[in-house]
Amino acid sequence: MMREIYLKEFREDSWNEMVRLYQERYNEVEPSLRAKMESSGIPEDILRVLLPDMGDYLLTWMEEQVPALGYEKPSDYLKTAEGTRALKSAILRMPR
Repeated sequence: MMREIYLKEFREDSWNEMVRLYQERYNEVEPSLRAKMESSGIPEDILRVLLPDMGDYLLTWMEEQVPALGYEKPSDYLKTAEGTRALKSAILRMPR
């Protein structure tokens, strides 16, 4: 249910703008942490947005059942292109 809601509201241009806005903050993340996360399998654009705020916790969060995602794991959303777009939409809604 939540996937469908997020998928319907996903806007590629809004996501691309968020990625652009977070680029500078991502560049400030410790290089060793960036390297660790880049080998995690999390898409690069999602890393750019989440890593500056979440740090190491990002790996834990990816495997938690998140209420805002209908108690699914973010990593489960990444198994399909539609799920990935839905996750990006959910990330856009996250408070900053």
